[in-house]
Amino acid sequence: MASVSANDLVVHKWSTIVSWVLAAFVSIRYFVGRSPSDSNNPYHVADTPFSGNIIVTLVYWLVLFFLQISFVVQIFVPSVESANSLTASRTAITKQIGWHFTGFNLGVFVWTLLFVNRHFFWSELVLLANFANITYLYFAHKTYKIRPLSTWVLIHWPTVALPWSWLMFAVFWNGAVLFHVHKFVGRIIANILIWLFLFVPTFFIVAFNDYAIGLSSSALMFGLGLNQILTKTFALQWIFAFIIAGLLLILSFVAGVTGKITKEPTSEEGAPLLDGN
Repeated sequence: MASVSANDLVVHKWSTIVSWVLAAFVSIRYFVGRSPSDSNNPYHVADTPFSGNIIVTLVYWLVLFFLQISFVVQIFVPSVESANSLTASRTAITKQIGWHFTGFNLGVFVWTLLFVNRHFFWSELVLLANFANITYLYFAHKTYKIRPLSTWVLIHWPTVALPWSWLMFAVFWNGAVLFHVHKFVGRIIANILIWLFLFVPTFFIVAFNDYAIGLSSSALMFGLGLNQILTKTFALQWIFAFIIAGLLLILSFVAGVTGKITKEPTSEEGAPLLDGN
């Protein structure tokens, strides 16, 4: 396994810390402690069909930041090699996915500043670039195959699953704000597009047995449904959101308990590409 130089590791360590601090700072500064009834609250920009519940979103980010702290802390723990062929050393993980982690948090930092200042076009571009970053990380390094379970939760959840689900959701939210999607025609289109939040996560559950993306997407859909029922009671969006949340929860539970949804074997040939090959 390729070694990581001391200087490279130091750079990775500091970049992950700095990027996390920046993302956490702007998130707390602009999204935490704001009254839900505040008209200037960024959660209420246009009240689009893809605007989620503020409480659910805050809890989601609280979990994400907590797991990210755990990921950053493990970087400072001495590398431990495992006999399990599906487990890479911490230094190798840092080398391979550290910059994606840093890029995600820097993207969150830039997006937040642009979004709260109503530069919605540029904030959408930042989201799309960040979404491409995490999607590349997913398929290039296959963190969903990391074992054991504790390492999978420590690595895959904070660096890939939770960020990916959030970015997909945020792309639609920001896009709805950008294109002023809050009238009748826009909501009809939203009623169709919302089903992507069922089909896409289901693909990851079925193809890769990745119930982490299923659970995180389910949580966001629950938040979406909760907000929509409070803002547009006589509409279909909240009904669809709750249906999608429930279906994803069931699929994720089945995948997590049985592991039989996926047809892809867990073998050395399919091991996560965290060794630099």
